[in-house]
Amino acid sequence: MKIVILLDSSGTNQSEKIKNKNIEVLPLHFTFPNGTDMLDTPKEVKEKGIIKLISEGVDIKTSQASPDEVENKYDELLKTYDHIFHIPITGNLSSMLQTAMMVSRDDKYIGKVTVYENLNIAAQAIEQTALHISKLLEEGKIKTPEEITQAIKEYEKEMYIAILPGDLKRLTSGGRGKKAVTTVLNILKTKVLIKWEAEPKKEAMGRTINSIMDRITKVYHESYSKGFEMVFVRTPLTSSKIYEAARGALVEAKVNFSEELIPNIYTAHAGVDTIGFIITKKI
Repeated sequence: MKIVILLDSSGTNQSEKIKNKNIEVLPLHFTFPNGTDMLDTPKEVKEKGIIKLISEGVDIKTSQASPDEVENKYDELLKTYDHIFHIPITGNLSSMLQTAMMVSRDDKYIGKVTVYENLNIAAQAIEQTALHISKLLEEGKIKTPEEITQAIKEYEKEMYIAILPGDLKRLTSGGRGKKAVTTVLNILKTKVLIKWEAEPKKEAMGRTINSIMDRITKVYHESYSKGFEMVFVRTPLTSSKIYEAARGALVEAKVNFSEELIPNIYTAHAGVDTIGFIITKKI
């Protein structure tokens, strides 16, 4: 069975890592205050200057792909592949998961499309999951959609996903992570590290990046230093002060990490000064 893994644009910055793999991407949308929208593709994001507009305070929202777009993508991929395994954005950030599940129940997709009920995996952790599954498929260690589902469930058990939002009010405006930060929204200059799960929770608080980084490096060394890898993410416009302080703390603590830009959807959700830490088993 020839299987393709489908992500949406919240799960990858479409880096070199997924090129020439059995991994495809479905763009989500950005919506402007006047009601017009655009696809979340590298080309359009660059041409429209989305990240800069967000930094200037323009109220840009995000939205899911439409049912028609999902259906068209499924039809396109099924011309080449026998089965689509779709890992959408988490259900606590978008209705994309519910839409994908609805479309996949159409008679013509029964036995041909599997949608993973993603409640916990976010940002580059989705990309890492896809790469992990792709490798297992290449090696013949798993062969069916059911085995993929089980492999993902095992893989996500030991993930660590945490973000330090650049703009708490922006993050909570749509209800995202609200419970985790409600008590600190009115405390000036307080930084909140949020561990991303089905119910996001407050992981650490502090007035400086260094106080937050103490928690990250402690978690890494206590639970994830052997057999795991960290991806340190930021936005294209994260301030150099925040970026250099966080990166310097990781280097000083001898954390083994790589760096990537976080998917653009998260910049719209949490602001341009957002940074994050994704820890998964080594692929």
